[in-house]
Amino acid sequence: MDVIGRRTELAELTTAWARVTSGRPELAVVWGRRRVGKTYLLTHFAEGKRSVYYTATRQDTDDRQLRRFAEALREQLGDEVADLAPETFPSWEAALRFAARLARTEPLLVVLDEAPRLTGGHADFADTVSAVWENHIRDQRLLLVLSGSAVAVMEQMLGPQGGLHRRAGVERRMDPFPFIDARAFLPDLSPTDFVQAYAACGGYPLHLRRWSALKSPEENLTELAFTPGGLLLRDAPDILSEDLDWRGGYERVLTAMSGGARRRSRIAGRAQQRIDYTLDRLRRAGYVRTVRSLGEGGSTDPLYEIADDYLAYWFAVLRDDADLIEGGQGAAVQERVTGRWQTHLARVFEAGARDHAQRLVTSGTLPGDTVIGRWWKDEIVEIDVLGLSGSRPVLVGECRWQAKPLTQRDLSDLQRRAAHLPAPDQAGLIYALWSRGEADPALAAQPEVRTFSAADMLGARSGL
Repeated sequence: MDVIGRRTELAELTTAWARVTSGRPELAVVWGRRRVGKTYLLTHFAEGKRSVYYTATRQDTDDRQLRRFAEALREQLGDEVADLAPETFPSWEAALRFAARLARTEPLLVVLDEAPRLTGGHADFADTVSAVWENHIRDQRLLLVLSGSAVAVMEQMLGPQGGLHRRAGVERRMDPFPFIDARAFLPDLSPTDFVQAYAACGGYPLHLRRWSALKSPEENLTELAFTPGGLLLRDAPDILSEDLDWRGGYERVLTAMSGGARRRSRIAGRAQQRIDYTLDRLRRAGYVRTVRSLGEGGSTDPLYEIADDYLAYWFAVLRDDADLIEGGQGAAVQERVTGRWQTHLARVFEAGARDHAQRLVTSGTLPGDTVIGRWWKDEIVEIDVLGLSGSRPVLVGECRWQAKPLTQRDLSDLQRRAAHLPAPDQAGLIYALWSRGEADPALAAQPEVRTFSAADMLGARSGL
């Protein structure tokens, strides 16, 4: 079973396992929202090791969970525990202490997936793990991995007031793959087709694996998003329900943001509720990001946007018409939401351009102290990509998800907006234009102008 990416996660777990085999117990916590590949990674890591993999379920009582864990021990460790493992355990403390005894002489990996569901009884599960680790774990060769999809709950367990605070040797949050890394799932797609695949699927491995390189973007969307039961149509509510209580108004806030409300007051107005707690919870869980104007002279008010490209797609394009699609009217819906789809595509393409600009800094093409971001001034002007070296702009960029060639008019518009920025140093500004289409040769020939395509964003060309 091959794992794409996740080298950092695998390296951390492998190092922890090496310490375990030398006689030092290790606690690891791996968390992230559903579909990011936690189970895929951990089952791959468990291959060839003496291990027990247990997944908690939502509906089971604590007694049922403990009985199922005892069954998992007997089934996965076989004869060595056939006469040792009881039918069930009286508590999770007893279950963990039993697992620790099995690791006295031989290394043992125990994975408890969806650990936040193991909170029956009166004690928080994290507190139980902490107590066992402090009082009963010494030199056992045990690697205990706790995993979970309830991001906020897992981070609360690890936080200053949580039972796992400073207990784990490995703390790794897994997020959807970023734009450039997700390319490895669909290497045969044309660059522009990949932009569309990523805009719909986000960085979720399962979604990307289901996208067919043999079909056009429209055909893939028809199958995955505009057919009753389609993966992209049904997955967003499942992802969100693991972490968010819909009674908190989270859906209203995300819907307002997907409809174009980016300032706090406008989000609150469209959602028709107080949003301070809701917005903060969404931000801490990674569903929303705060964006600030980079450098001097811009707006002092932050903007808020959905940080997950797949969820942004679902809210902007699919949510309002989900019932119609489930009712068999997907073809008509797909046609009517073309404008919303193109707007979403443009936003994803713009974010990809900023990622590309950051790689230009990493590669040494731009000064090493250059930071990349956005710049805007109230409702007057907005710049998609800004690179600052110190306090001086070195690069200003515009992103156009358009098939027609870039022309001098596009450059002139960018230059007009750049005039609102602080003056550059003597080296002057680089004007960068990212587009799906080609550029007028006369435009690209100008020494201060750089033009980039989707292929360049994906690594075919990165130089200035």
